[in-house]
Amino acid sequence: MKTIVIGGGPAGCAAAYTLSKQGHDVLLFEASDQVGGRTKQLRRDGFNLATGALFLMGGIYPRTSALLAEMGHEREVVAWGGASELQDKDDSRYPVSFVSLPSYLRIPVLTLGDKLKVALAGLKLYAGSGAGNAFNGAELAAFDKGENLETWSRQNLGDRAYEYIVRPIMDFLYAVPASWLSTPFPHAIIRQAHKMKLSVPPGGIGQVSEWFVKAAKRAQVRLSSPVERIERNGNGFRVFANGEAYDADGLVVATEAFVAAKLLESHIDADAKRRLTEAPYTDYAHVAIGYAKSPWPDYPNDIVLPVGVGETRNIGAIVLHSRRNPGSVPKGAEAVGVYFNTPPLAHMSDDDIKREAVEAAVRAFGAAPEPSFVHLFRYDRGLTIAGPGHYAKLDAVHKAMPPRVCLAGDYFSQAGVEAAVFSGERAAQVLDRALRESGGVPLHAPAAAELTA
Repeated sequence: MKTIVIGGGPAGCAAAYTLSKQGHDVLLFEASDQVGGRTKQLRRDGFNLATGALFLMGGIYPRTSALLAEMGHEREVVAWGGASELQDKDDSRYPVSFVSLPSYLRIPVLTLGDKLKVALAGLKLYAGSGAGNAFNGAELAAFDKGENLETWSRQNLGDRAYEYIVRPIMDFLYAVPASWLSTPFPHAIIRQAHKMKLSVPPGGIGQVSEWFVKAAKRAQVRLSSPVERIERNGNGFRVFANGEAYDADGLVVATEAFVAAKLLESHIDADAKRRLTEAPYTDYAHVAIGYAKSPWPDYPNDIVLPVGVGETRNIGAIVLHSRRNPGSVPKGAEAVGVYFNTPPLAHMSDDDIKREAVEAAVRAFGAAPEPSFVHLFRYDRGLTIAGPGHYAKLDAVHKAMPPRVCLAGDYFSQAGVEAAVFSGERAAQVLDRALRESGGVPLHAPAAAELTA
């Protein structure tokens, strides 16, 4: 049957691949001039810059890993150790491993009592119940008790452990205060932390989406083709893009939540539209600083994470991209990624951000000459904010969709490649089931909780 996927990020590309694999003809519309969404790559002056996502997380990303293996690309991804250090406000440095939570217990500012408290909390989480899939919004909702991550951390880990473990990790991953985040996702990640292994495709994270569409043999891709509106056409739909109309038996809408709300506003009720429209997104900014010759070829670590008790920190992480993804820089060159926290962005101009990024790179790694370029990536709506109640609120929207329309996007759980891939594959499976089982009779798509993984 004919299907249309709207949105060419990891969610939409995973949906297109899955629908094609199931025997459906697929037409994928992407508003940009390349697939990848917030993970796409930007090529500049011989550098291949990541516009958003930086790495895959191995066993914590089970569906992404499984689909890469299925397409024959699992051996192409390049492992990255993620050697890190915390940079205290007095410039003291504490080496840690980003992929090993126990390494943080060696931080000298933590007392024996702090370490025992952290270990006990970790054992309780590991032995207790929680979401089995850290990227399934329905499972996360079942364990959402309305508590925010900062409150839980201070109560269960202590103030110092919160400042030196939780804040630096979450600042880097999500760029918002822990008080804005709910607990089920980080709890699920802690329970599976032993599976974490970082890696990057040779062409950058955007290559994941490129691999999906290349492997989707029954899919056609329309780039630079924003969808203008969706109309009913009998039991199917008519999609309008670039002044043309395209018919389909079913749709996967894999855009940002607020875009989905706009496209579907005449097909969904007011409550579903409100939930999608109000899905919270952060302001987000990071800066890529390019050097034709690396100023720090022998620096011992790849990531610097600023820390400091009670400190307001504009920056969450500084990363050497030649270590993260060697193929992203010319030989002997370096690109530094500087990742900003959300709250201060409201009071910073573009020039402020770029100036502070260069200063932060020098503080982190040492003196450097004038860079070849300073490229700012700034988004008014960057990453979704999964606060208390978020998962259940968004998961309920699945049941409000019209027959043969499925939603996909990382906003259903926690922003990230795995969340997008999981939701895209799941949406395609739901649509395939509806198309096959209905025999032309529309079915409402079940919520994710009603399906097996």
